Amino acid sequence: MRVQRSAAALVVAVALAGLGISSRDEPVEVPSTFASLGNPTMPFVPSGSFITSSWFCPGVPGGEEGVGGSIEITNPADQPIAGRVTAYSSEAGAAAVDRPVVVPPRSTTSIELSALQPRGSYVSALVEIDGGGGFVEQIARHPAGDAASACANAASSNWWFADGFTVDDSSLRLVLTNPYPDAAIVDIGFVTQDGIRNPGFLQGFPIPGRSVEVIDLPARDEPLLAARVVATRGRVVAARAQHYLGGGRLGYTMTLGAPSLSSQYYFADGEVGEGVSEQYAIYNASDADVSVFAVFLGLPPTTDFLNDTEIEVAKGDVVVLDTADIEGLPPGRHGAVFSTFAADSIVVERILTRPAGDSVATSVVVGSPPNLASTRWSASVGTPTPVEAGLVVLNVDSVDTTVTVSTLGPGGLVPVPGLEQIPLPAAGLITVPLTDPAVLGRAFVVESGQRIFVERLLPRGDELDGTSGSFPLAG
Repeated sequence: MRVQRSAAALVVAVALAGLGISSRDEPVEVPSTFASLGNPTMPFVPSGSFITSSWFCPGVPGGEEGVGGSIEITNPADQPIAGRVTAYSSEAGAAAVDRPVVVPPRSTTSIELSALQPRGSYVSALVEIDGGGGFVEQIARHPAGDAASACANAASSNWWFADGFTVDDSSLRLVLTNPYPDAAIVDIGFVTQDGIRNPGFLQGFPIPGRSVEVIDLPARDEPLLAARVVATRGRVVAARAQHYLGGGRLGYTMTLGAPSLSSQYYFADGEVGEGVSEQYAIYNASDADVSVFAVFLGLPPTTDFLNDTEIEVAKGDVVVLDTADIEGLPPGRHGAVFSTFAADSIVVERILTRPAGDSVATSVVVGSPPNLASTRWSASVGTPTPVEAGLVVLNVDSVDTTVTVSTLGPGGLVPVPGLEQIPLPAAGLITVPLTDPAVLGRAFVVESGQRIFVERLLPRGDELDGTSGSFPLAG
């Protein structure tokens, strides 16, 4: 790793200009922006109308006491939406289970996947909504912590994971779903500290139609175990389940992979503080070496921090950036953006471990690509109990704006008392409490006059301290 200030500054200027950030300080009218379907990307709420919209939920654990999970289908419209839910099992020979679903207006329907499909160590789901509309997320429940995740808009022939960890018997499982009738064939490879691995038994690996395959990786004390999944036939949905048992990490995560590469990734949350560990795994999945520039956002305006870290990542390799090694990064919360001049070549994940009571809790989040910067973010999975810093909001425009959090109830979307028109400085960052009774246990929407990125921090479970971080859905 080396610092080259001029190059880093140029990358940041180009990147922020692409998001509409400049030196102007007058308010600018920005129309509401929503993502639209195109190449595979991280999940979002599509705009427009469809014959059917599909949501591919990555999977939840099952088959034993204390684990499970649900899918949460939200309908913010004034008319009911109808469709189908199909649950797939990892148990060999277990048939997929289909059931119709109707979601009343202005409500969320929760479906416990273990009740729908009681067989298998992992169960995933496909939600199809007639005529489109609504949005879908899942929550996985585990004794080591609950983990919320958005459901993908589409299956893909490629999936990447920049992080992976098996230190101190921590478990790592790849959860692969084939939602289609015909078998899929995948090649699975890994990147470790010792180089690239392509295990023979995972080349040409079959995934039967309408089923889930779980790849349980042996615990070999690997501090780095990035993965790639390439479908040579068909398309799949890929997720990574991790149960951390040591090596500085504790907890459970269920992470949807990245279905495409990008040249840039944003993170709204991040922190330098006592007892906090913050790392970024940068996977260069291209065939050429790349330079990646890390810039931290939302910092105090008076800081003299140079903010110009450059990371060299060889082709096919992974480099881990630890913020503890960045001289002068101010204490407190910050956002971050990782950029490269090499088009669509990298995946970046953040590993954030924070104090949680007498212990710690680890969250792992894949960054959000720049095209998902949006004036609106939607979440089916809300917080069941109060969280002081339940949302972290990053303004990617250089114009002051405001943020409003609304919850979905019988009367539609209603602003939460005290969370209306919250000031958000230009290129700034704020945390938002989710403590009002009106927000607890409800789907919510975050809206702003400028483009923002939003991360949420949800409780890990009834008897567990700490929170689990995730992006809600852009749009």
